[in-house]
Amino acid sequence: MHHPLSGEMEEFFEDSEIFVTGGSGVVGKALVEKLLRSCNVRRIYVLLRPRKQLTAEQRLVRLRQATVFHVLAVQKPEELDKIVAVPGDVSLPGLGIDPSMMQRMKGVSLVYHCAATVRFDEPLREAVRLNVGGTLEALKFAETLPQLRAFIHVSTFYSNPYLTRVEPKEYTWLSTCVLPGCTLYNAISFGYLMAPCPRLIMGFPNTYTFTKNLAESLVNDYRHRLPVIVYRPSIVLFAVEDPSPGFSPSLMGAMGLFALVGAGILKTVYLGKDIRLDITPQDIGIKSMLCYTKMGYDIYRRGPPADLPVFLSSSCTHVPHTFTQIAEQMDTLDLWRDVAFEKNLMIPGCHYTDKRWAYQFLVFTKQILPALILDLLLRIFGQKPVLMSAVRKAYQTLEVMQPFMFNNWDSPGVSDMETLSKHGEGSAFNFDAFNHPDIHGLVIQSCSNMLHSIRTHLLREDPKTLERSKRILRM
Repeated sequence: MHHPLSGEMEEFFEDSEIFVTGGSGVVGKALVEKLLRSCNVRRIYVLLRPRKQLTAEQRLVRLRQATVFHVLAVQKPEELDKIVAVPGDVSLPGLGIDPSMMQRMKGVSLVYHCAATVRFDEPLREAVRLNVGGTLEALKFAETLPQLRAFIHVSTFYSNPYLTRVEPKEYTWLSTCVLPGCTLYNAISFGYLMAPCPRLIMGFPNTYTFTKNLAESLVNDYRHRLPVIVYRPSIVLFAVEDPSPGFSPSLMGAMGLFALVGAGILKTVYLGKDIRLDITPQDIGIKSMLCYTKMGYDIYRRGPPADLPVFLSSSCTHVPHTFTQIAEQMDTLDLWRDVAFEKNLMIPGCHYTDKRWAYQFLVFTKQILPALILDLLLRIFGQKPVLMSAVRKAYQTLEVMQPFMFNNWDSPGVSDMETLSKHGEGSAFNFDAFNHPDIHGLVIQSCSNMLHSIRTHLLREDPKTLERSKRILRM
């Protein structure tokens, strides 16, 4: 049975032309996949920056082979032909899009701006150029679209990290206390403010959260000119069920850390005991973003709103577990043994501590020493040493993630959760996970599914070798 929202949603996206920046990133890819699989759109233009030896067209061929499309490629392979590569670059004026391509894109009615650098330790000037400059260019481009219905800016739940509670609204402290978004952006990008100027990023743990905040204030400046919406998801991790249970998108960030624990390389993590991991499962995040698109469009149809429409996605209201609890549960249930990786170098398992000295000691004894020894053995046997660099990378990733490992942010949770789950029932936009009777069980089940997905989709290991890997691990 179909509820009003699902019908409205299908109608809203039916036959529409959509432009996506950051389409090769985790959120962008998942968005394109869902639009093609469930929304019957006419065309999706994806901005692709020509890289080293690859043109935008060649990058599109790669994109279409991405594992996120593994269900779509079987069920509706012809849908993939709807993706059109748009050669360009968010850091260039006009997004670097050719005038003839701009002409072709005149029918675009929805813009999803997902492009951003997610490196927390990106130098300030570079982060500003991509996260703020890219947003400004995307907004300017959207102004040239005669049929624009909505511009969705993908921000982050952590764009206001100096608060203890985040509400779904625009915080204008930056524009009032420093300079308006545009002025500040010009000042940094033209080099008047040399990076990183600490007074400027006060209250922000890194250049990522700072520039995402600036970008939001830019979007806010445009709310009288364009139908703009801000979406703030927390940490986007595996999917609950779409496109497949536990689907894991990439080895970047937190997902990579799970993979390293499974491979026995990451042995210790430094984090607070009571820290919740605020996650937005990939599929729930995308479905809600599509629903918010329609809600935002309806808001602007009534005239420019007094306040910028902001939507949050955060699990703090319905997943009570702390990171340590989930991790320990994964150890107790021996999930690592059940999903043994072929690329298993040492016995998986991890020690969580909030004491710095204990952490440093464990890093040295359980990570650096074994890595040095194994790398030496690899060298002796004429192989390429790989472990030390993996250990170093994991260490650096965790160091820049530290502000998130010792702080909890509170929020009202998923915006309009009741509306979403009521209307989406039994459709391609269902949110059954919200009303799951056993959230704890669902979280553990999803973690197990996620490990299987890391093994199959990211490490590309054949499920047939699982039994063998388990035997090796037992030995």
